[in-house]
Amino acid sequence: MSQPADGSALGLEYYGIVLRRQWRVIVGGVVLGALVAGAFLVIIPSTATATTDVTINIISTDPFNASKQASGLLDGTTETQIATSYSVAKDAAEQMGSEVSATEVRRNVEIAAVTGASVVHIAFTSPTASGAHMGADAIADAYLAYRTAQAQSKLNAILQGIEARRSALGADLADANSRISSSAPRSAGANQATSDSALITIELNTLLTQKGVLSQIDTAGGSVLTTASQNDITMNPDMMQTLGAGLLAGGVLGLIAAFAINPRDRRLRNALEVSRATDFPVLADIRSKSASIPESRGTLELLRTARERILTDLPINTRVMAIFDDTGGRFPSDIPINLALVLAQSGLTTHLILPRSSDVFSTTLHTNLDLIEPRPDESGVTYRSRISHNLDVTFPAASGRASDSNLDLDLDLDLDLDLDLDLEVSKFIRKRVDELRTEELYFLVVDRAAPRSSVLAALRLSEAAIVVVGLHHSKVDGVADIVTESARLGTAFLGTITVPQERSLPAPNGSTAPDMHDRKSSDADSRAVSSPAQK
Repeated sequence: MSQPADGSALGLEYYGIVLRRQWRVIVGGVVLGALVAGAFLVIIPSTATATTDVTINIISTDPFNASKQASGLLDGTTETQIATSYSVAKDAAEQMGSEVSATEVRRNVEIAAVTGASVVHIAFTSPTASGAHMGADAIADAYLAYRTAQAQSKLNAILQGIEARRSALGADLADANSRISSSAPRSAGANQATSDSALITIELNTLLTQKGVLSQIDTAGGSVLTTASQNDITMNPDMMQTLGAGLLAGGVLGLIAAFAINPRDRRLRNALEVSRATDFPVLADIRSKSASIPESRGTLELLRTARERILTDLPINTRVMAIFDDTGGRFPSDIPINLALVLAQSGLTTHLILPRSSDVFSTTLHTNLDLIEPRPDESGVTYRSRISHNLDVTFPAASGRASDSNLDLDLDLDLDLDLDLDLEVSKFIRKRVDELRTEELYFLVVDRAAPRSSVLAALRLSEAAIVVVGLHHSKVDGVADIVTESARLGTAFLGTITVPQERSLPAPNGSTAPDMHDRKSSDADSRAVSSPAQK
């Protein structure tokens, strides 16, 4: 008995299984994330941000004095306020043109002062790269010009004060000299005038020295280190970053959705999952989507391989082997027919019983298997195949076989049909099974969608069983149920054959029989193989 694969049983391997099973969900999440990111880029207008780097000059009477770093004399908050002031924004707007207002400039500028250095980064945001370059450079120029003007204005005010004081002291000095000349030598008046003259002279000399020093001060506010065009421009939102974020977010959501969906998605997608779900080998993993009866080339070799594995594991004295068709197609799968054919071509007398076969499918088998010598009785008709004389095909009349035309029968007509209620395993089949000879093998083909009683009856009447799994159609629970019931009823479960869900036979009017080379190749493989009874 198999157990469905789950996280608790498989550990880390479970995550790899989910990724393989639900890769479409994950890819869908990634695509959705990319679409959302693209829509975001379309809806949100893109802006460009350019940066100009400026260095600030420290206005000092001793600019080359290294006893204190220039950066320590700067206040970052003050410089930020100056750079974002209305006066600076107004001057920058005038440089940029009349279409830009000072308010817009202030709204789109950002100032960052570097801690420990006399460097300020001026960033300006604009809808275009050229506008961002122009704005950053204009604000830098206006900011430095403002600092220069403020420093020069302050210096001029100081110099004017010194000059006014010097003029006053000059008048005082002239008055002192006049009193010296008019006073008697060594008189008290002369001595006082001489003292006043000396003090005034000292102060005048000090003022002249200060004026000389102040006249040499550099009032330049600073200089541009790097223009906006020389720095990298930043786009917001950045296309690559936005797309990357969208892809990443979509991938994460896809992973979450994959792990949320996986426990509810019980379909089998590949041979590995089928083997894991049944704990039995996959006898043949058929990839071809185009079916034919009889098969040829690659698919034929896979069926021959499955035949050898079946004959190897087939219990001794096996008379009946049930093959469950779980492909879910409108018509029965070709695999049971082709498998019976390759068994017959190996020298084993094989009887193929098809309880449920439409008129269209029966016609296809008559043509492709070249069925002859009908042996009808009250329960059905048995034909011999001229492709392989060891194969005969039985169509039970009471198996509920319906043509496409009677699928629309109303309820009253259905009630009048004298059919065995057990549509799949009819009384005829039960009678034939009881009359089997042990040196022959009967293939009992049962649709997996048949009533559960028919499935159990087929397992009870059979010594071995296999399942034809339609990938992306068959579910874990359905296949595992066959394995479980086989073990409970003592029927040997031999394995599975996997086929694509899209595998189908061509229309009868468009089908072509294999060429003679392929048929001769098939007959050439009809070497003697011991029967189950002889084994």
